[in-house]
Amino acid sequence: MKYLVRMKNFYAFLLFSGLFLASCSNDDASGGPMTPPDPEPVEYTSGSADFSNYVAVGNSLTAGYSDAALFFDGQDASFPNMLATNFSLAGGGEFNIPYMADNLGGAGQPTYPVLCLRLSGTNARKRNGIYGDLQLLIRAI
Repeated sequence: MKYLVRMKNFYAFLLFSGLFLASCSNDDASGGPMTPPDPEPVEYTSGSADFSNYVAVGNSLTAGYSDAALFFDGQDASFPNMLATNFSLAGGGEFNIPYMADNLGGAGQPTYPVLCLRLSGTNARKRNGIYGDLQLLIRAI
């Protein structure tokens, strides 16, 4: 009886070892590093849609409002601008955005900004900290 249990364990070990060794084979024909094929260029078509005229009407989200202000970079990253860029790939017309004059959200003089509302990067709070709030208070006074 003990002999049969040993034989079953031995055959199970052989089966497992065979599967393990078979899974480690190299199936690459060239043997070298594989390079992906060059992607085929995508041809965008509008189908039956007419993208020659596109008007975006909406609220602050449509305008690109972010960081508590409306500024150039926010407008450039707005979803209507992204849509118009993709529509132009399918034969869409020109899309004009009435951009803000500066990247500060309009709060400032031409040479000296009054408010620094724009958050830049993930470490903006750490960088500015209390000193940024103090600067804001001093400039406001």
